Order: sequence, then C-alpha cells, then structure tokens
Amino acid sequence: MRFQIRVKAVVRFLCAALVVSSFGFAARASAQVTAVAPVAGFDEYNNRWDVTGGAQYSHFNPSSGRNVHAINLLGWNGGATVYFRPSWGIETSVRGLYGNLDLQGNDFNIPTNASMSEHLFLFGPTFRIMRRQNYTVGLHTLIGAAYGSFDKDFPQGVTPNQVGIFNNKLAWGGAFGAWSDYNLRPRWAVRFTADYQPTRYGYALQNEFAGSVGIVYRVGSLHK
Repeated sequence: MRFQIRVKAVVRFLCAALVVSSFGFAARASAQVTAVAPVAGFDEYNNRWDVTGGAQYSHFNPSSGRNVHAINLLGWNGGATVYFRPSWGIETSVRGLYGNLDLQGNDFNIPTNASMSEHLFLFGPTFRIMRRQNYTVGLHTLIGAAYGSFDKDFPQGVTPNQVGIFNNKLAWGGAFGAWSDYNLRPRWAVRFTADYQPTRYGYALQNEFAGSVGIVYRVGSLHK
C-alpha cells in the first residue's frame, strides 16, 4: 500500500513537472517569436517602388558574318520596379551601351575601330524568389526594343552592311536572367544582374550576354 502511494506521488510529481515545463517552454517560445517578429516581417521588402542605376556590360556581335568579331560594350543602366506584392512586380529597364567595332581593312575609309552604340528599352515581370534580411535573389523576364547605331564613324553615303555590319535599326530586344540585392540598409542595396540579352537586328537572334552592378533605392510602402 505504501509503495502504491509512493508511486502515485511520484507520478503526480512528474505530471506536475511536465505541465510546468510545458508552460515554461510555451512562454519561452512565445518570447522568441515576439523577438523575431520584426525580422520575419522583412521591412526591406514592403516597398512599393525600386529605383535603380548603375554600370552595364554586354558581349555583342554586330554582324551575322563570320569575319566580324564579337565585341565588349560598356555603359549605363537605369530602371524602376513597381511591386504589387513583396514577391513580385513589374520592372522597366533602360540600358545604354557603347564600344568600338572590330573591322578589317576596307576600301571605304571606315576606321577599323569605328564606334557604335546600343540602347534598350525593356519591361516585364520580376520575382523575388528568395528573401532574406541581408539579401534577396530574383528572376526577371523583360521584353521590348533595342536600337543599334553602327555608322557613327562611317563616311557619308556608306552603309554598315557594305562591310558586313548590321544597318542602324530599331529591333526586338529582351533580357532574361537573375539578379541579387545585398541590403546595406532597409531602403538601400547593391544589385548584381546577369542576363541573356538577345536582339534581332538581322534575320537571326544575336545571343548577347549582359551584366550590371548598381545601387537600389526603395521608395514607398505596400502597407499604408
């Protein structure tokens, strides 16, 4: 009988200890959730707008011919994104790229390093596929127009296609790629972008690679 009483007392003590421990664990868990709630909200991604600007690079082939080499272009980019949710929005991008053609000797008095430029005007959806306090990773699909100017140093009356280069043209253009922001402050970040940037100046796509680095400033709020 005494043994049964002792067993019951031990069981009651263990049950009481378990209940007390459960309440203590729940209280600690609640305190932890409360402590991290502001971080989980990710104020960095509740903005209505992103405004960006920076330096742009692309590797571009100004001809469909085999005797013309692809060249490196450098320039600038600027853009803005309006967000409808923290995870997605509509992005616009304007890019200006400049460089020098790599031409062979010719009978038209065209410099072998004649200058050229390309400007792109693109828009489309962008997605934040990974959001963290210090960084985010996204994807975008942008389409629009590209204008190539290839005859800046050509003599009057000579057209680029006479030496195997695309003529000046407003053409289809796009940018399909990924970007990543490293957050400096809730409203400021550094953005890195890598794109497949095709254009269509001739009868085939120009498989252009593009990359950029710049600054992002976040404006407004999704929650008012």
